[in-house]
Amino acid sequence: MDRLVIDVGNTRIHWRLRRRGEEVREDHATLETVQAFISEWSDESGEPLRVAISCLRPSHRTALENILHNLTAFPILWIENGSAEQVSVETDHPEKTGADRALTALAWGSLHGGVPAVIIDAGTAVTVDAVSPEGVLMGGWIAPGWEALKSSLSVAAPELPSGSSESVQSPWARETVKALGGGIETLYRAGITALHSRVQSGLKTSAEVEVATVLTGGDAHRLKSDFPEAQVIPGLVLDGLELALERVDSEQGKG
Repeated sequence: MDRLVIDVGNTRIHWRLRRRGEEVREDHATLETVQAFISEWSDESGEPLRVAISCLRPSHRTALENILHNLTAFPILWIENGSAEQVSVETDHPEKTGADRALTALAWGSLHGGVPAVIIDAGTAVTVDAVSPEGVLMGGWIAPGWEALKSSLSVAAPELPSGSSESVQSPWARETVKALGGGIETLYRAGITALHSRVQSGLKTSAEVEVATVLTGGDAHRLKSDFPEAQVIPGLVLDGLELALERVDSEQGKG
């Protein structure tokens, strides 16, 4: 059986297709390019298709249903928040907790766990979450991501130029573009580091064991130097979607 998992984030779509258990392709896309690839797949494969989707943007749900409804005979598994049966969340309001956070926790517990983890998902928003060894999302923090920080400053102060991505090693910058770039980068990295320390301290106090740090998301590379011991695991949300789909199929006796 072929399996397609799709993570609809705030700004882009990340998807993965496995054909007969073998990973065929994984990519980022728009709705239009997803549709083109799925149509190509449907012409080539004779296998039934199972689909699981994490969707942070409800406006995309109807469009995806229209794209997929003729390609699969099975109901689509939608994971839209932390109240889904396939994930474990201990926040005060699971129904208001992002599906992406719950799915990264599921993936950690099922595929990489054994110890608690601070999972930093660096996307449009940055989440810094406490996750149990079993993959339970215990809670965490949400902050603006890299592009969100830059764009919010541009909106608030449109007369300012865009910040430079060039690293500045001196104690201060002597030019506005470099000053903006260095200020945004420092705010971004220092803020995430502080949130990580807060979550890590709480996990160490409650568990008194080793605590792993995990980086995932499109901007994870920006944080590698701040967390040299971290595990970098791309596609954790897609891993969680595959696990959720496997659980449903196992319960229903599908292969």
